[in-house]
Amino acid sequence: MNNLIYGNQDPGKIGPAVEEKLRKDLGATDPIEYQVEDAGLGATNLASVLVDIGAVLGGGRTSLLFTLVFSLPGAREATLRARVERQGIGAYVGSLLYSATLARPVAGEVSIEGHKSFGTPRFLGDATAAARLNAAKDLAKRVDKFARTEAEMGSIKVKAPRIFAIAPHEGGSLLVINTLPRMTSMGLGAEVDAREFVEIAAAIEASL
Repeated sequence: MNNLIYGNQDPGKIGPAVEEKLRKDLGATDPIEYQVEDAGLGATNLASVLVDIGAVLGGGRTSLLFTLVFSLPGAREATLRARVERQGIGAYVGSLLYSATLARPVAGEVSIEGHKSFGTPRFLGDATAAARLNAAKDLAKRVDKFARTEAEMGSIKVKAPRIFAIAPHEGGSLLVINTLPRMTSMGLGAEVDAREFVEIAAAIEASL
């Protein structure tokens, strides 16, 4: 069972394992194209209107081995950037940075409140877009649940900053959400929840 923790640091072995999990999650029949981005190349900006999210995710840590950049199949252009981190002589998949281009534009950036112990966070930022998204039943709750900032992967405790943004982008908008693997089967398995991201992107686009 693939729990996204590996006893090696070889992208030639880890890449196909992550691709297989992603393909099963999306129900894709054909292999999903991806590239291996070496840690030394640095992070790539998703759009000029956004800060260098890769640097934010790094937080000064030097454990990044490489990033697997997947082009997700579907109706809209979407990407998964999966960070593979060093753990001893092995590795694990940490932050999962999803992005998708949406056909509907926004006038300014939209974010979401921090996670609350009680109640559901609200969308913030561009007034018109935020109001439409907040009016969509359970959408903020769904995004809040998806954007995980902590995960216990066996003995590895992983934390990541909360990142959610919708920003103007080339005639439409760009959606960016960061999350962490969702552990299953008492930690013996893990999911990347790509299908959930695709569905969230469609719900956001329909609400804007």
